[in-house]
Amino acid sequence: MSARLQPTAAPPLRFLDFDLSEDTDGLRAWSALAWPAPEHHQALLDEVAALLHDLGQHLGVAGPVDEGHPWDHALDIQSEPDASGRCALSLHLTGGPALADRLTLWIGQGQAEF
Repeated sequence: MSARLQPTAAPPLRFLDFDLSEDTDGLRAWSALAWPAPEHHQALLDEVAALLHDLGQHLGVAGPVDEGHPWDHALDIQSEPDASGRCALSLHLTGGPALADRLTLWIGQGQAEF
């Protein structure tokens, strides 16, 4: 008899706070912007890497949703810090219900769906 694996909760996000939007075709987009203090840069990068790895493991390779991929992402990291040493990082995720289901484990029901 095989046990059915249930999704487990992911570690809470400390640096990424997502906003959700949806277009008229049902495509959802989650956008996060982080601007951490210099001592938190590595922790932010680790958080992004863990999230993207998890999504890739469960949803497959990211790619254009209009070409059949279940999810896609865009990551932009400001290379030059400002006077305070802060660098901006933006992460944009797009997809449909499968991405929403997986993100719920990371960001909670309230932010993953309308």
